[in-house]
Amino acid sequence: AGYPCAMHQPVLPADRLAKLVAAAAAVTRQTDLTAVLRTAVATAMELTGARYGALGVLGEHDVLIQFVHSGLDASQAAAIGSPPQGKGMLGTITRVAKTIRVDRIADHPDYVGFPPHHPIMETFLGVPITVGGEVFGNLYLTDKQDGFTDHDEALVEALAVVAGSAIATSRMHSRLRRAAVVEDRERIARDLHDAIIQDLFAVGLSLQALGQKVEDPSVRRSLSE
Repeated sequence: AGYPCAMHQPVLPADRLAKLVAAAAAVTRQTDLTAVLRTAVATAMELTGARYGALGVLGEHDVLIQFVHSGLDASQAAAIGSPPQGKGMLGTITRVAKTIRVDRIADHPDYVGFPPHHPIMETFLGVPITVGGEVFGNLYLTDKQDGFTDHDEALVEALAVVAGSAIATSRMHSRLRRAAVVEDRERIARDLHDAIIQDLFAVGLSLQALGQKVEDPSVRRSLSE
């Protein structure tokens, strides 16, 4: 396989197409952003048979600000330490905004090596996820026995499109929730304002009535004020 590799459009077998439809449904059912990311990784691994999977979310200067991974247990992840920053071959996917597929990671010209305690990985398939025309993050899959195929690439690219749509939907839900909270707070503030005005008016009437019963002029004046 070349790198970066061009978009392929192979005809998918019926069983794999059915799995893609099921995977797309699983991703789009999620509304929480982290749930979307985790589901995308899990379904991509299931569709391709990859041993490891991850999704990196990009921030300013194309640095990874969130990294959701699967395939490593907690002790392995702790031993590795900090997640990647999106450099080397991972950064290349962002820069070219195209799929990269290789049979041996170490052969790629942008390979920079693995950190200590990181499992050695061989085969690699990386696909960018775009939202609103911009690269939101990258979906990474590694260590499929006998390497990733054209069908794998087509499946994951299609899944990336679905994930991008689900991420956009999740963002919209988040904005709507925030708007609902603001609107609710404004309504509560209006209700409190009206209630306080009513209470103050009632207190004023009570003081006025009380002043009429007081004979001492100075006390009556103070109550009036």
